[in-house]
Amino acid sequence: MSKKLFVSLCVCCLVLGAVTLVSAERPKPAEKVAFEGQDNVKAQRSGPAVKNLDTPVQTKAPKNRNLGTITYDDGTLTAFPAISSYCYGNQFNTANGAGVMASGSVTAVQFFMAPGAGTDNVFLSVFGPVSGTAASVLTSASVPAASNTFNMHTFATPINYGGASFLAGVWYISGDTVGLGTGTAGGQGYHGMLINDIAGTGFQPLSTLNALVRASGDVMIPVELMTFSVQ
Repeated sequence: MSKKLFVSLCVCCLVLGAVTLVSAERPKPAEKVAFEGQDNVKAQRSGPAVKNLDTPVQTKAPKNRNLGTITYDDGTLTAFPAISSYCYGNQFNTANGAGVMASGSVTAVQFFMAPGAGTDNVFLSVFGPVSGTAASVLTSASVPAASNTFNMHTFATPINYGGASFLAGVWYISGDTVGLGTGTAGGQGYHGMLINDIAGTGFQPLSTLNALVRASGDVMIPVELMTFSVQ
């Protein structure tokens, strides 16, 4: 093989490799300006943690889910929160059978507001990993929301978490009602939870429910780093 031919082949390989890398990069979601959080202290009340619906409601979930989005619910609304001043959402600790990216970042959250939720803004909160029954508050911001539909909020700056899990959900008071459901996506089980939104204490898992809340970002372990076995 001539020297010129060898050099030409090397250059072609480098160009093809660069094109492959560029095309493999997934697009980043457009950033929106997040509203600053404000004092959201409200009186708490005791009672059942959730209120079941008499008739489940099928929501209109987005058909095309973003790459890097963890979804536990099947899009069917079957229950409502019932304890005021608690954040209702999910404990994001697995994704499609694998663990969540350790020390990753959340760029956006989708959440379904139940029919009749009459406010223009809700408090969307993200917490770090649970230790005992407490978790550190990473952000709690007032964001626009519409009722009877999925809303998406993209953080102006990604929310970094340390560890192999995080929490995300919506602060519940009368009218700010995030949806809950008994269905699961891909057999991933139940990840629903509630936690005191103000102090980040009083964590409780909802063992038969998922919140209609989905998290996107650098949160999923890349396929090439997963371990597979053949039965």
